[in-house]
Formats: sequence, structure tokens, C-alpha cells
Amino acid sequence: MIINAEHRQSTSYLGTIEMDSAEDQTIVKNIRRMVKEANRFAGTKMYVKIQGRGHRQGVRRYNQSLPLPLATTGDLYLYTR
Repeated sequence: MIINAEHRQSTSYLGTIEMDSAEDQTIVKNIRRMVKEANRFAGTKMYVKIQGRGHRQGVRRYNQSLPLPLATTGDLYLYTR
């Protein structure tokens, strides 16, 4: 997992993950589990979003959002509902 949040404008950014890395997928699973547990007790609800990054493959609709199965990396964000 790559964490370099100091150059990001978003305060919700957690880091960048490799989509094909089992270690990074375990990290995402654990973060989602912790957020789920925190939501049970907190007044504000949070959620984790992965924004796919990678080659757009010349498809115009992917300029808006790249589907996760096609992504090589993903940016991990923690948002408030």
C-alpha cells in the first residue's frame, strides 16, 4: 500500500493499493471491517470507496470512472455518509 497523502487535496484519501496484491486486498478488507465496527457505535456513518486507476483503454465512458476489474491500482478513500 502506497500512502502519500501530503500531496493530495482530499482529506478523505487513505492511500493507493495494487489491485492484484493479496496483501493490499487484506488491508482493504481489514479497513472495511474496522469502519463497519466503528459505524455500530459512532453517530456519523463512514464508508470506504476504491476509485479505480489505470489505462482507460480508449473507452470514453471510462474517463468518468474506471471499473475496478480493469483497474491496475486503486485510490482508497474514507467518506462520511
